[in-house]
Amino acid sequence: MNAVRYSIRDLEKLTGIKAHTIRMWEKRYDVVQPERTDTNIRFYTDRDLKKLLNICVLNKNGFKISQISEMSESGIQDKILEISEQNKLVDADVNSMMMAAIELQEDHFDQVLNACLLKFGFERTFCDVIFPLFEKVSLMWQIGRINACQERFITNLVRQKLLVAIDGLVGGPTQKAGTFLLFMPAGHDMEIGLLFSNYLIRKNGYNVVYLGPSVPFDHLKRLASPDKFEHLFVATSLTISSSDLSKYLRQLRTVFLNQDIHIATPLNNHFDLSKGFAKTHLYADYMELGRFLEHTL
Repeated sequence: MNAVRYSIRDLEKLTGIKAHTIRMWEKRYDVVQPERTDTNIRFYTDRDLKKLLNICVLNKNGFKISQISEMSESGIQDKILEISEQNKLVDADVNSMMMAAIELQEDHFDQVLNACLLKFGFERTFCDVIFPLFEKVSLMWQIGRINACQERFITNLVRQKLLVAIDGLVGGPTQKAGTFLLFMPAGHDMEIGLLFSNYLIRKNGYNVVYLGPSVPFDHLKRLASPDKFEHLFVATSLTISSSDLSKYLRQLRTVFLNQDIHIATPLNNHFDLSKGFAKTHLYADYMELGRFLEHTL
């Protein structure tokens, strides 16, 4: 399999370090050494990406680049581990899990994930580590730096954790709780957010009917009985546009006339619910959904 090659713009997007800063660090501190193609075009490797991600973590935690450049690779790793243990650092965990995913290292991925679960607890791990991780994975997918095998590898590992957690919930729905219908629109198939919502909703004592990803609208129409569901929960992909979301919500409302519609979408801060979307709730993050469920029951 050919090694992945990154442009400097790819590194900028993935690390958050400006391209001109990376170039300056190359010249002044020799932190990475780009290679060149046969046509003399500069490129970077997975090893360069990993090193810059680690440098980024240390730099954010008070280390000057001049100090970092004098450290060995193992010294950098040790320092990150020390900071992580002292401060419950999240960035290092996200970066470490991303590199494990790229390299298909299940044991390492599982080790970091289990450590996060112990440090932060289940819900905070997903909100502060897993979802930022998937944002980075999505970005790497968009720029062609990971393939379908790597994306599915990480998705299936996380999905397995969620299914075990859902299965392990103690107690059933309360008498006062309503029923949620959970699904993703047709063509939307990134299921992790929907599964996490399933966990939160069940944990808070509600009934759940879980349909999963990519549900055709024509099939949903057959479930529109007002007596079956008080709530709909819809999760969308990262790529949905504001106009497509608006169109889909209006389409749902033609069938589900009285139900509350809850939606998790990356557009939550850029979508105007005042324009005819009564009984519709958008969530800035999944912890906000958890708070809503706790205070509503």
